[in-house]
Amino acid sequence: MIDQKAFIELKIRKRPWFIWILRAVWLIWVLFWLEATVGSWKEMETRAFVISLIIFLVSLIAGILLWLWGYLRFKKANT
Repeated sequence: MIDQKAFIELKIRKRPWFIWILRAVWLIWVLFWLEATVGSWKEMETRAFVISLIIFLVSLIAGILLWLWGYLRFKKANT
């Protein structure tokens, strides 16, 4: 008789197609503001640096938190 522990169950989670587009847009957005932040810093434009740094950090943190929230919600639904 075959032991049940001999099998590995593999679950594949399909994501909607628009999630990949949103991730790409978010990544481009973050890279744009990172470039603007570095450029402002090198040009020694203090106000522009601070504004672009705040936008960059808020965008980065919001994206990471949304990703974690979706990951934890999916993990709870499958346990």
